[in-house]
Amino acid sequence: MKSFSSFLCGAVSTALLMGCAASYALSHPNFQNAENALQVAINHIRGAQQVNGPTFGGHAGRAIELIQQAQTEIGIADEYHQGRRY
Repeated sequence: MKSFSSFLCGAVSTALLMGCAASYALSHPNFQNAENALQVAINHIRGAQQVNGPTFGGHAGRAIELIQQAQTEIGIADEYHQGRRY
C-alpha cells in the first residue's frame, strides 16, 4: 500500500508540476537542458517501476519526488536570473 501511495503522490505532484511548467518556459539554455535531463530521469525511473513493479521499497518514488523538487528549484533559479524573483 505504501508504494501505491508513493506512486499516487508522485503522479499528483507530476501533474501539478507539469501544469506549472506549461505556463512558464525556462529562458536559460542550461536550465532548459537540466530540466530535460531531469524529465528523462523521471521517465527512466517510471519505466523501471512499470517493468519491475513495486520492488524498490518506495525509494524510486522518493527519487522522483526529489527530482521534481530539483525541477521546481530550476524554475525559481531561472526566475531569479530574469530578475522576476529576488
